[in-house]
Amino acid sequence: MKLNVVEFGPNIWIADGPPVNAFGPIKLPTRMIVVKLADDSLWINSPVAASPEDMQMVAQLGPVRYLVAPTPLHAWRLPAWQAAFPAAEIYGTPANGDAWKSDLDQVLLGGNAFVRELEFFHPKSGTLIFTDFIQNYRLWGGVPLDIRLSFTRRDLARQSLSKILSWDFDKLIVAHGNCIDRNAKQFVERAFSWARYP
Repeated sequence: MKLNVVEFGPNIWIADGPPVNAFGPIKLPTRMIVVKLADDSLWINSPVAASPEDMQMVAQLGPVRYLVAPTPLHAWRLPAWQAAFPAAEIYGTPANGDAWKSDLDQVLLGGNAFVRELEFFHPKSGTLIFTDFIQNYRLWGGVPLDIRLSFTRRDLARQSLSKILSWDFDKLIVAHGNCIDRNAKQFVERAFSWARYP
């Protein structure tokens, strides 16, 4: 499958990769996010499986500087991209960095007993970037029940959400499902309404 890189806002693009096996016959869509930083280099979040030709097509946007796995579940695709761009820096969760802090804000969404996931905010495009904790499909969107149940410390989740909801975003990118290009803050508030209570 050929990678289709689509502009989502100023200096930010998305590209859908091939679906991956989740549980048995269930397949999840995949998506990566590309941000052009102020120095014209690229920050790539959750790189998808891609051919060498498609990787080089992405690099036409700028030199690949950072390859980021916002959750350990998305780290397995990093080695192929690092092989293609050996000068790029690799970052994974929980030992992530903030070398891009002048272009992106970030927070570790706390309180989950099993998964550590970083969420990012791209102020230039007003975009919030989530990974697995929010999914959005044609007939349903929000936090899947199994993920809700794994938040054993809702107090920590609320602290993280307070920072997330303080960001001035109107768009939302998720790894699985449909992205949202307006009124995303209301969607996120609804998606985590269950976390307001102990």
